Amino acid sequence: MKKKLLMIFPPLVMPTSPPLGIALLKGFLDREAPEWDVELLDLNQWTMRHLLAQLASGAITLTPAARQRIGGDERVLLEASRMMSGLDDPCFYRNPIAYDALGDAMLRFIELMVAMLHAECDHWERHQQMGPMLKALAEEVDARAPDVVGISMIFSEQLPVGAALGRHQRMARGRQVFMGGSCFTEGVENFLRWYPEAADAIVSGDGEGALKQLLSNGGDATFVPGAASLRNGRVHRNAPVYQKDIDQFAIPSFEGIPLHDYLSPEPVVPLLLSRGCYWRKCTFCVHYFSAGDTYRMHSLDRVIEMLRGFVAQGIRHFSFVDEMIAPGHFVQLARAIREADLDIAYYALSKPNKTFTPAVLRDMAASGCKYILWGVESGCQRVLDLMGKGTKKEDIATVLRNAHAAGIANHVYIICGFPTETHEEWRETMAFLQDNRDAIYAVHRSVFSLEQGSPISKDLAKFGITETWVRRETPLGARLGYRCESGVTMEEATANFQAALPFFRSFHPYARLMASYRDHALLVYSNGPGLLPQRRRFPPLMTPASAAMEELPT
Repeated sequence: MKKKLLMIFPPLVMPTSPPLGIALLKGFLDREAPEWDVELLDLNQWTMRHLLAQLASGAITLTPAARQRIGGDERVLLEASRMMSGLDDPCFYRNPIAYDALGDAMLRFIELMVAMLHAECDHWERHQQMGPMLKALAEEVDARAPDVVGISMIFSEQLPVGAALGRHQRMARGRQVFMGGSCFTEGVENFLRWYPEAADAIVSGDGEGALKQLLSNGGDATFVPGAASLRNGRVHRNAPVYQKDIDQFAIPSFEGIPLHDYLSPEPVVPLLLSRGCYWRKCTFCVHYFSAGDTYRMHSLDRVIEMLRGFVAQGIRHFSFVDEMIAPGHFVQLARAIREADLDIAYYALSKPNKTFTPAVLRDMAASGCKYILWGVESGCQRVLDLMGKGTKKEDIATVLRNAHAAGIANHVYIICGFPTETHEEWRETMAFLQDNRDAIYAVHRSVFSLEQGSPISKDLAKFGITETWVRRETPLGARLGYRCESGVTMEEATANFQAALPFFRSFHPYARLMASYRDHALLVYSNGPGLLPQRRRFPPLMTPASAAMEELPT
């Protein structure tokens, strides 16, 4: 009789598309470990549907403070759910004002629920008593009667919930629990000390082979590549091994996940066409560390095989969630999609350098590329060079204009307050955005954060950082404050960021939400009224005193 492995993706982040990690593991184990029955449970999706059902039935109601925070009552959230689920298509695709209001209410609701769920997790850790939300999650896991539980996490919001569920399954149910996911790029040791009872082992790096080995040897992590475990009060961690030929891994299987139950009018399926980052030189970044110092691509034959399989299931919208797709590979990918005669729509991430020629961008558009998330980061060349971006300001502007002309919408990442950045250099970035606003469709923005393990953290003096300190502790390690020898302070960077928010919102009639609902942006660009040429108009710069504190950094 087969044993059951239950793979869980915990709450709570915006559930617009299914999680890829557990689907990749299921596809691999279905082929390589047939003695195991692998079941997927997207608890993130389940939690949102559960909460909405309780709101609709009146089983739970919002407090006056919650209604004030959300900007409406239960009916607003249910209306937002209907709109995002495709039950009010004209509102979703052709009414940016309504989308903005409803989408904002849903974001604020999730922020409230995250805070409540984290409070329940903390209470469980301290007193071994479950609140109603955490209890409902634990009961849903128990109802699946697994022999072993796997928990995959990407976002920091998931960590307390995953830890609470892992501890409950291990201590109250006697089940083995294995964890993994890209959030464990750094800080595994800290997590195991913070939550010593949450997991039997945590895997970093490629998870497929490691999980198979853990399942086959009864959970002994001693010699499993990439596995970390807590033994006799000490953390033991093995170096990961990276499979060179990633075609040896499997096509992701989302079997068991109701793809049409997400807050999205149509399913948007995430796919990983490569592992790692072809550039690996951005001085602020740690994202690619989960794949080591590697860049490994699926063959085009495997990519087309994956796409064909999903198209045959009626799926035609995809997010290519690679760290970055190299320009040369994009050329081959676009041509392969066209030659396979696949009618799909997708978005991806890349870096705007001059190798994205008009011809390349036209090929990309013809293959179904609707928008690109470009790592622009700054409009100041000195700051770009310090970031290690390898891009030129004038080339970035040219690529953005050429992509727009080809019919590809441009979303740009911008970082405010990079070490030693001055007020004048930040204004230079704002001026760059203003000069190119007719080719920019959304600005994804954040205030610089000093990440432990990043190239900057390993050579502080090179970046003008004279002092660091612990601002707060987290399950994955300390969040650092810093002081620079020149440029804006952390407080001034935050003020500059807040002052610029109305300007950032002016780039898109769907306002800030296209940065939060990336899958929705794909659907709007694919099925909506063209490429949304209308723009809100704001002054190109506002002072901190005149700007409303209207949102947190995204």
